[in-house]
Amino acid sequence: MKALTDKIIERLQSECVVIGEPADPEGLKAYNNGIEFAIRIIRDEEAWADFEEIARIMMKHLANPEKYHPHHRVIIDSTNAELLEGKKSTGQVMDYITD
Repeated sequence: MKALTDKIIERLQSECVVIGEPADPEGLKAYNNGIEFAIRIIRDEEAWADFEEIARIMMKHLANPEKYHPHHRVIIDSTNAELLEGKKSTGQVMDYITD
């Protein structure tokens, strides 16, 4: 898993955000807009990283072959967590999905 700072740097680079200290008022406005934009990106990445970290902990726990097998699933919401075990499956059926 990539470090949060690596994700932030990559995302900022992909958005072509250039942050520098301008000498003119228009440049200052653009600079401030760039900072606000960067802060929004950092907050988005941090929120996703928190979710991914928790999800990976559960995935690692489920990967213990002494306790679970690949047919176990977990459903978690804000008030409940369920451990499910698949006994039978049709597999993925795409016959009724429309384009």
